[in-house]
This record gives sequence, structure tokens and C-alpha cells, in this order.
Amino acid sequence: MAQCADRAYVLKTHELGEADLIVTLLTENRGSVRGVARSARKSRRRFGGSLEPLTEVQARWTERSGRDLHRIEALDLIRSHANLQADPGLQAVCAVLAEVAGHVVREAQPDPKGFRLLGAVLTALEGGLDPWIAIRYFEYWTIRLHGVLPDLESCGGCGRGFSGPGDRKVVSVRRGILCRDCARESGEGCKALGAAEAEFLAAAASKPPESMEPPRGVARRGGALEALLRGTLEAFVERSFRAYRHLGLVEPGAASGSRES
Repeated sequence: MAQCADRAYVLKTHELGEADLIVTLLTENRGSVRGVARSARKSRRRFGGSLEPLTEVQARWTERSGRDLHRIEALDLIRSHANLQADPGLQAVCAVLAEVAGHVVREAQPDPKGFRLLGAVLTALEGGLDPWIAIRYFEYWTIRLHGVLPDLESCGGCGRGFSGPGDRKVVSVRRGILCRDCARESGEGCKALGAAEAEFLAAAASKPPESMEPPRGVARRGGALEALLRGTLEAFVERSFRAYRHLGLVEPGAASGSRES
């Protein structure tokens, strides 16, 4: 057995037996960690409020060789995001972030950049970042950090580069960015990637989340950015994420909270 410690975000918990909880953590340097928090449901004294979703903690656990579940020894609170959980719309956004992170990060595969990305987006949300922008930003950087962001400058079908303003780009969930001809031949219901979407992608590539101020509605549900970013992400992990269904609680283009000056 080995004693381990690291900063972490609590991604999810679920019940085990009458008193225990299985806790899934996104750690800064050790990837995903799953462990049992003994008696966590009977005594709040040991873990306090540190088991809430997306709470940042200093985690200590005992790794048990040959077992999928380790033993959670302590979760010392660093930062609570309880205010996000108190708003139904923001709670839905947090559920998406936690589910995505939980399926992208692997056990024992360090992902410090992904860890910092999650923290930056949560901080921006608390500062008033539009929830839809937060989701699209998180999707963009998750697929970029894992090397699966589609080429935005050439057609995913014929390989021809986009050179002029007349080159119309469209999004295919399965094939990335396509030219007009390849989109027509694909027979898919592709979505046009316009100037507003291109502006978002350029801004996301160079700005921290709190500085994102794209055109209203660009990150909307059912739009081209969702097809490109969420579509690529779900193809990468080979699953459809369930938490997205709750985003009907989030008003498109409306920020929650107030941006700090």
C-alpha cells in the first residue's frame, strides 16, 4: 500500500453500502482517482462539506495494489463552489464540466493542464462568465489539449485549404470542418460555421475564459459550435454525455451572477 496526496476536484460521489461513498477525484498530478470514503454518509465530521461536486480539496488516500478502489483518508477543503451549486442553471453547467472531465481524464495519467482548465472555468463562472460560453470554452480546450481539435483551416473531406472569404465552412459532427462541395456530397445535416463562430474560436485560442466576450448567441444550443466542439468531444470519448440534457435550465446567451470589475 502507498500513501498519496494531491490537490483535487471532487467530480462525483455515489453510495456504497449503508454508510460509505465512492468518490471520484480529478487530481492535479495523478489523473483520475476513485476511492471509498468510509462512513462519509454517517459522519460529516471527517469530510465536512468537502464532498460537494467540484469542491477543490487537498486529498489524501491509500493506494491498494491490484484494486480499482483506493481508500480515501482525508479531503481537506481548499475552495468551495457552493454558490454555483445553489443556482439550478449553473449547477447544470457544473454537472457537464464534471462529467466531461471524468470521462476524459484517465487513472494514473497526469493531466495538470486539464486540472488548471477546470479551475479557470469555474473561477470565470463565479465572476459572471456566460454559462454557454463557459461550456464551449471548456469543450474547445479539452479537445485541443488532447490533440483532437479538427483542422480549422482545411477541409476534413478533400483536404483543400480554405483561402478566401468566399470559402464557406460547414461543420460535420463526424468529419470536422468541410468545404461546401464535400458537405453537399456527405448528405449530412451540416451547420454553417460563420464569422461569429470563427471569432469565438480565435478568441478561445488566445484568451483566458474570463476575457471571453463573443457575439450574443454564438455558443447557443444546437449551433455550429456545439456540433463542432461537443461533437468532436463525444466522438473522442465514444459516448454521449448525459448531463447536457439538463442545460435547458440555462437561458441562452444570459450570464448568471455578476462580473467582477
